[in-house]
Amino acid sequence: MKRTLLLILVTILAAVRLHADEVVYYNKPWKEVLAKAKAEHKYIFIDCYTDWCSWCKVMDKETMTNTEVIKLLGDSFIAVKMEMEHGEGIAMSMKYHITGFPSFLFFNSDGEYVYHTTGYQKSSDFLGDLKGVLDKTKHTPAPGFSKSLNVDYPDFYRNSFAEKDKRTFPTQEEVIAFLDKQKDLFSEVSWAVIDRYDVGDKYTRHFLENVPKYRQLFGKTTVHDNLNTLLGSVLATATKNKDERAFDNLLAMLDKYMAEDAPDARIFCSLSFYKAIKDWNRYGMACNEFVLRNGFGKTTEINSFCWDIYENSDDKKLLASACKWMAEVVSLEGSYPNLDTYASLLYKTGQISDAKTMAAKAVATGKAAGSDVKATEELLRKMESK
Repeated sequence: MKRTLLLILVTILAAVRLHADEVVYYNKPWKEVLAKAKAEHKYIFIDCYTDWCSWCKVMDKETMTNTEVIKLLGDSFIAVKMEMEHGEGIAMSMKYHITGFPSFLFFNSDGEYVYHTTGYQKSSDFLGDLKGVLDKTKHTPAPGFSKSLNVDYPDFYRNSFAEKDKRTFPTQEEVIAFLDKQKDLFSEVSWAVIDRYDVGDKYTRHFLENVPKYRQLFGKTTVHDNLNTLLGSVLATATKNKDERAFDNLLAMLDKYMAEDAPDARIFCSLSFYKAIKDWNRYGMACNEFVLRNGFGKTTEINSFCWDIYENSDDKKLLASACKWMAEVVSLEGSYPNLDTYASLLYKTGQISDAKTMAAKAVATGKAAGSDVKATEELLRKMESK
């Protein structure tokens, strides 16, 4: 009898420990999710994934195993993991315009859309999003979205969200003909079509002239995603033609339409444009603006910027700045890529002794992580031969 009780106790403890080490998902029909959230007064978190999404798997392995993430999701959210190309996943994708993966949808306990974000995130960034959702002052209400998943979309819209091998897309003429017949261009259905397709000059102008209203109805995230696509095409044209006047016009458009997000958008557009036209001094100025605005927490981005400078610039002042930025990055995250970039910059700025030390540390760290460290070993041999 004692052995049986002991076995039961061990089994219960093992189950508790398992749940403490992983996110517990409530993968039930949407109606049941809504009911549970309402009963428990919790927010809803939907991890939107597809079977073919590699970054979804990385996120599962690296971010969703973080103990703080697990605890916060367990304490404050009904967590759902939803495959987006079948069943209710398709309906959810159509309704909230989910086309990139991984994506994360958030709703309050009444089932009202609060926020969504797209793309791989480190645990520190993801925790920031989760905490932001719990702060009602940071919510982006979207009253234009109805609560029902059953929306009367046109067939061409539904077809473009079908399973991957069955997906078809309308012509621009079909899209424009549909919008021409709509009495309300601010309806949920009209916005879905405007956001999903190339709608031609007439309806693009309509959207840009009414950005504040669309933002008020459907939230900042989806509206700004559409803006990013439109303005991205303007940036691509300016970059392709190396047209500084067109780029200046783009910056003016960012200020006009992106509201409080304009400063960050200006920085990223500047980085892209100046890199393309190989103006490394102004690229460095944009990097400095990024650091001043964001600090050093976005280590992956800063590492990428500094590597660009290392590979392309011989300006001593700019290289020295990149060295200082990477010193801060390495103090926060001593990963192999960060250590390697820092070692390379130290070498290029003539700080050979420090460069040797950092390169050796990079090699050891990279080998421990299973990374390919041949390039750093070559740099180390080059320095040791001098």
